[in-house]
Amino acid sequence: MRRSSFLRSAATLSSGQFVATAISFGFAPILSRLYAPQDYGVLATYMSIAVILSALANLQMARALVAEADEEQAYALLGLSLLLAFAFSALTLAGVLLLRAGGVQGLDDLGIWLLLLPATVLASGTGAALLGWANRHHRYLLMSGYQILNVLVSSGGALLLAWGGYGARGLMLGYFLGQLAAFLWVWIGNRDAVAGLRGISWARMRAAGLAHRNYALWTTPTSMIEQVSSASPVLVLSLWGNMLAIVGHYNRARGLLMLPVGILGGAIGQVFFRRGAQDMARDGHCRPIFWKLVVGMTAISVPTFVLLALIAPQLFVFVLGPQWSEAGRIAGILAPVMALQLIVMPASKVLWLYHRQRLDFFLSILFAVVTTVAVASVAFMGSAPEIAIDVFAGAQILLYLAYLGSSILIVERDHRSRRGQSAEAAAVKP
Repeated sequence: MRRSSFLRSAATLSSGQFVATAISFGFAPILSRLYAPQDYGVLATYMSIAVILSALANLQMARALVAEADEEQAYALLGLSLLLAFAFSALTLAGVLLLRAGGVQGLDDLGIWLLLLPATVLASGTGAALLGWANRHHRYLLMSGYQILNVLVSSGGALLLAWGGYGARGLMLGYFLGQLAAFLWVWIGNRDAVAGLRGISWARMRAAGLAHRNYALWTTPTSMIEQVSSASPVLVLSLWGNMLAIVGHYNRARGLLMLPVGILGGAIGQVFFRRGAQDMARDGHCRPIFWKLVVGMTAISVPTFVLLALIAPQLFVFVLGPQWSEAGRIAGILAPVMALQLIVMPASKVLWLYHRQRLDFFLSILFAVVTTVAVASVAFMGSAPEIAIDVFAGAQILLYLAYLGSSILIVERDHRSRRGQSAEAAAVKP
């Protein structure tokens, strides 16, 4: 029953997100012929900054409320998450105004779009909190609808705006329309929880936050560092090297590859995290479901991305058009990274389940420092941008292997410790 519940929940999320992926792939050949690589370069630069700031928006209390056993405490964490997101959005607005007043170089290409950054941070921070609440209460249809609506409105909006003569602005405006639609969807879908927050006092929210302070102290910087690491090629090539065309190719290749990885890995990861938390509360470990996850994801990931690496150059030209041949070559380079990421993304959640947030933090620092320094070194030495992407892929492969090895080591060491304790207990029995 429990197994079927896990599979049913994962299937609900995955199927909804599969629809979102299909929509993105369906629009890709049209949008790629309407917008240039430089347009996607501007969008990638904006999204890279937004994702890094969004990791700070609610201090990762959205994740704490999923794992919290007590319902009243979870309510307090939801209220705290929303409050923090509003406060951080206001701080972002102040920061954006200061940057524009100071005329910081490297941000010129973003232009007026930078003023929308606080709204993006607010939508992401509150959306993550409400999606966490939906996950806690098994509202997987709502979570699937969030993904579908975001993709449908952003892609459809970009298409209509291009036909309406908005030029390159249509791509950015479509992105914001998608965010707005998803924001409204998740708030309306969780209106019962939002209405119930009126009776939550600041003292209760503060107490709940202190009880889960490890998420703020360790998981938040970990998430931010992960995003910095992931965005390093975009930030280095666009803000430093002013290579928006290469950024556009990289963003298109990575974006299309990440659609199945992010959607399938994210869906499996969310359900695994909730199911793993239940197993930890009942048995004190989650080894069986962890190994099922690792073996299953490996069986899906490896053959899929080996095939993709072989056909990516021809596939991208055929689907997106001849101007995207460079994106196909980059997709072939990134395919092994995506294969590992699909396995590690859900599996590494055992670090949180086994309360190893500090190790997660230090691994993320290692991940970010190695990746960013490797990419920045190539750019600093004046090498070709293609080499920066090769170096980025090589560094990420090694670091994902380190993440996977650490996750396995934690689970197996805990298992050996438990087996030893059981043997000792059996030996002392008369």
